[in-house]
Amino acid sequence: MAQLTELTKEQAYAIADSLAQASSLVLELRIRERTSLAPPDQDLLEQYENHLDQMVALFRAYGISLIAEGAEQARSDIEGAIAKGKAQLKRIADVKAAISAAAKLVDLGAAILSRDPFAIGEAAASLRAKPEKQG
Repeated sequence: MAQLTELTKEQAYAIADSLAQASSLVLELRIRERTSLAPPDQDLLEQYENHLDQMVALFRAYGISLIAEGAEQARSDIEGAIAKGKAQLKRIADVKAAISAAAKLVDLGAAILSRDPFAIGEAAASLRAKPEKQG
């Protein structure tokens, strides 16, 4: 079995706090746009918000461990990608693009839970990519 690298409690909490902030941004978007959101989009945003909240609880309760090879790069990728996702949620006027950013944050959280630095790197790269124009 591969060696696991435990992130410190402070590192795990910083990631959890950042994902909690992202969840709050999704909630804020849902509230702000509630009159113009189609019901399926409302439901999708609420699901992503709930997924992020669940991940936050898991990270705080159990910490985060990563497969050792590539763990340090993965930790760096996580921090930058979450910041990028939060920035996208803050400035996005297009709801479809916001839904995409929220989905990518959930994907990143799932990749972190998988402990696989490669999956984390891919999810982080997806968040760092320029948002597609919705039209």
